[in-house]
Amino acid sequence: MDVSILSPVSALIGTLIGGGASLSAAIYTQRYQNRLQRVAGEIAKRETVYADFVINASSLLLKAYVRDEIAMGGEEQRLTGLINRMRLFAPPDVIKGAEAVLRAIVEISLNPAIEVRRLAREALSDSLDPDELLSFSLICRADLDNILRTTM
Repeated sequence: MDVSILSPVSALIGTLIGGGASLSAAIYTQRYQNRLQRVAGEIAKRETVYADFVINASSLLLKAYVRDEIAMGGEEQRLTGLINRMRLFAPPDVIKGAEAVLRAIVEISLNPAIEVRRLAREALSDSLDPDELLSFSLICRADLDNILRTTM
């Protein structure tokens, strides 16, 4: 091999290796950023649906305690719709938790209404049944934490 060609060939190979490494790093960084954006979007979507469910269920739970009538109005339909929406992306334990909340609301609705003061007194004395919404919230928190854990 000619010595005069060796220096330019070495420079060319070094440039190719350096450029390839830089390109690989840029591709890896871009993919990682895209993945983080997808995960952030998934978390935001789940948080929104979970929060909407908790807000609607809280309202229905209070109404179930203080009203005697059972109705299938807009709030009840929205709660059922949120459960069906969760079925599109949420893990089975989240769905079971949401269904347990809905079941608890129906069971409470079947009982006679209680006065708001008595409800407040019982809530302060911890004599109410276990809060299904608390269980649901903990399951949702674990789901969101799991998404973060699997991406890191």
